[in-house]
Amino acid sequence: MSARRIESFLLRLVVQDDGSANPEHWRGRIQHVTTGNEQQIEQLQDVVAFITLHLGVMEISPTVPTTTHADSSSTPRNVS
Repeated sequence: MSARRIESFLLRLVVQDDGSANPEHWRGRIQHVTTGNEQQIEQLQDVVAFITLHLGVMEISPTVPTTTHADSSSTPRNVS
């Protein structure tokens, strides 16, 4: 039986609100909750690299699944 590990990351994005449906300019910060390590980000690749580093994964598959599976132990929250 394999061990299960849960890692948490906090992602904060600041999006330039120019009224477009697909904003092109954004920046942000990502934090690994367990260690407190954080990094400024400006590209999606920065997010992937930071998470990869903290998960200890040597290589990421070029095809990332587009669906996510909710953890049955967590309750969805409304963030209106």
